[in-house]
Amino acid sequence: MTEQVDLSDLNAHSIITLPNESFRATLGGILQIAQADRKENQLLYYKPAHGKALRMHNSAADIIGVGGGNRSSKTESVLVDFMALATGVFPHVIRDSCASKFRGPINIRIVCESLKTVLHPIILPKLKWWKWTGTDQPGGEKGHWGWIPKTCLLDGSWDRSWSEKLHTLTVLCRDPYNYDVVLGETTIQFMSFDQDPSDFASGTFHHILHDEPPPHPIWVENQARVLDVDGRMALAMTWPDDPAIPVDWIFDEVYEKGVPGPSKDPHVDWFEYDTRDNVHLNLESTLRKAARWSTTVQGVRLQGRPIRFSNLIHPLFTDTTDWWCFKCLEAIAPITKDDKSYCPTCSSEAIGPFCHVLEFDHQPNFPVARVLDPHPRKPHMLSYIQIDAQDDIWQVAELSVVGGVEEVKIETEALEESLGLAVRLSLMDPNMGRSPSSAHNRETTWQDEFREVGMFFELASDSDVGRGRLNEYLKPDPMTLAPRFHIHSRCATTIAQIKRYAWDDFKKTMDRDQKQKPRDKNDDFPTNIKYLMNYEPSFRMLHEGGSVITRPGKRRGFY
Repeated sequence: MTEQVDLSDLNAHSIITLPNESFRATLGGILQIAQADRKENQLLYYKPAHGKALRMHNSAADIIGVGGGNRSSKTESVLVDFMALATGVFPHVIRDSCASKFRGPINIRIVCESLKTVLHPIILPKLKWWKWTGTDQPGGEKGHWGWIPKTCLLDGSWDRSWSEKLHTLTVLCRDPYNYDVVLGETTIQFMSFDQDPSDFASGTFHHILHDEPPPHPIWVENQARVLDVDGRMALAMTWPDDPAIPVDWIFDEVYEKGVPGPSKDPHVDWFEYDTRDNVHLNLESTLRKAARWSTTVQGVRLQGRPIRFSNLIHPLFTDTTDWWCFKCLEAIAPITKDDKSYCPTCSSEAIGPFCHVLEFDHQPNFPVARVLDPHPRKPHMLSYIQIDAQDDIWQVAELSVVGGVEEVKIETEALEESLGLAVRLSLMDPNMGRSPSSAHNRETTWQDEFREVGMFFELASDSDVGRGRLNEYLKPDPMTLAPRFHIHSRCATTIAQIKRYAWDDFKKTMDRDQKQKPRDKNDDFPTNIKYLMNYEPSFRMLHEGGSVITRPGKRRGFY
């Protein structure tokens, strides 16, 4: 018969002297206690699904956006962050970051798509300590028990803590340095997108989580709820691929301000989670199922990237570092394993980073094209674009001028002198160029007006070909491993407009294709670039002044 051992009497010497049977029994008892402790205090044992989740936990931004693929742990990681701050029970792995954000008992609001189909079957089970979520059997490595510790429920009871009538959960907030001390009670309120925005117009909250994209009025109302306590807003979502779903505001207010780049707001952070990085999933199974999806769907459902903006006219353009597969000839999200990166589609290592926005020094003797979009009621828009010896395109400056042609002349001369630009070509929007410059004088066009002050512009071609030609220049060249079109980071408006320049598409239906007509929005500077691409400028032609005859399809320039 195995000797029973009192675990409280164990020490190093007694463990060493235990008989084999007693040692195994004792070890089994310890493991049972550890499993029970994990079940009741899963929050302490939390392990981030990947490094990006760990970086999210370390963020102290006022607004946090998490764009993730399905099952990438986007909602899970934010829930853990909020529950740690709600209860004072900090996961060992993020204890320091939680301590820096801890404020004692707080108010939290969690907003989901539906109380009926999301809250009860999905969100609440993630919080109940006795409920298991994961691919493994309960207690396994790939999964977790509910995040609210049993000791943080009122009297250890979910029923005492949960109010179905008010959809609120009240939990004990414990001293993170002495769990025996209760600092007070934290209230967690649950709401849904189908409620009227006016329902959100009350209360003060330290943290508000939106699970998936909320209607914009709800987001705006929730922003007011965190003001008086310097609270934080969080959004965890997978980008929808239906253009009918209005999420452009998320792109403008959260995504673009949160990603590294020229528009980065220090108070906003955006994180992109890739489902394939989730260590709690079976990677082989995930990749096998995802192989049935198109590249676009994989981008949304695995990588969590805003490919929902599939109606962009220049979808490849990026002001942050993306990756290109020179075998698949498309942008990818590479997989890194054993210090090697490769294409997730073809497994090729012939991949490389690329970005279209750089800080660079232009060549003072290389030819520059000046492209103008004149307008009677808006600022006149000018783009300055240099052509290098390889016939690659570099936009070096932009200019917006309020006023008439005299003001344009003064400001262009000042800019061209300060940057030392060798302007060899001047193009003008052909539609506005032929239009009367004044309602009082219908005989004088914009082209005439500028000619009278000594600024001579050719009327550009308005062909749509230039847009497609620009898209080709946006692709990394296999010889140089870099795109053939770049923009200087000082051209902030051009960058912002290209990222938003979209087709005026219909709502997707089974029998209607996308309408290939650009929206009359964010089109000024991108159209200037189109005019230049229609011109097909070459270094030799602009630099030497003579025409160059080439065979169709042959790349021009010096290599």
